[in-house]
Amino acid sequence: MVEMHDKKIKLIVSDIDGTLLTSENKLLPQTEKAVRAAIDEDGLCFTIGTGRSFPLTIQLVEYLGIQTPFIYSSGAIFDPHQQRVISAVALQTHQVETVIRIARKYVLGIIAHTSAKMYCQVCDSDWKKISALEWLKNKHSDHAIRVENILTDIQDEIIRLDIFGEIDWLDTVYLDLCRTIQDVHAILMKRSIEITQEGVHKGSALRLLAECIQIPTSKIMAVGDSLNDVPLLRSAGIGVAMGTAPIELQTIADIVVPGAHENGLAHALNLKTRE
Repeated sequence: MVEMHDKKIKLIVSDIDGTLLTSENKLLPQTEKAVRAAIDEDGLCFTIGTGRSFPLTIQLVEYLGIQTPFIYSSGAIFDPHQQRVISAVALQTHQVETVIRIARKYVLGIIAHTSAKMYCQVCDSDWKKISALEWLKNKHSDHAIRVENILTDIQDEIIRLDIFGEIDWLDTVYLDLCRTIQDVHAILMKRSIEITQEGVHKGSALRLLAECIQIPTSKIMAVGDSLNDVPLLRSAGIGVAMGTAPIELQTIADIVVPGAHENGLAHALNLKTRE
């Protein structure tokens, strides 16, 4: 267990789904109050580190008034103050082609993230679910674009691909992917496989973000609840896992707090030390 009195946190980075928001996509009043207090606190920065695409992230960032650069698409960084992309590492054409080939082999959908948009090559039933997603409970926007061919219909560089499928054998697809292509970073999630360039993930983005805003990683607290948060927590001075997180994440965390339904992020924010 980390000794909190030895730490003076300068930056807090929070995941969104299952951390800042509940599984029902709700921002609980107590959590929102604690986050807004952290954003307004002198000497402390608060930001987001999420796997969400840019359109599903920026609106929540603007709603909360976050001005610190944030992590999105599990590895890209955007500065809301200067309105510019700090980092967005593209997948190479051969990597995209290999991922698409594997998705087609298993008749699964593909979601592509660019630095500003999200594109979906999916079946009608999956498109209905994806297009209905809200960035916050009861707050919807047109965040996704449906395409017939990921390779030919997207002009911008692809920074992440997801093989998407609400199936109970997605682990089989994941193992096939890992055997077929080794020069990517792939994470098996509940209903998708997230694929970014090799060495690009929330952890690498956090280290770059720390350099950009000149805060040592030892002074950063990261909070998350999913497997794509493992590198995020490992790169932070203090790693906090939600009580609903997989055991793999809880094991590497310095602290475990209650789940989002119990305002776990608010608990984490109250743990930071003050000078």
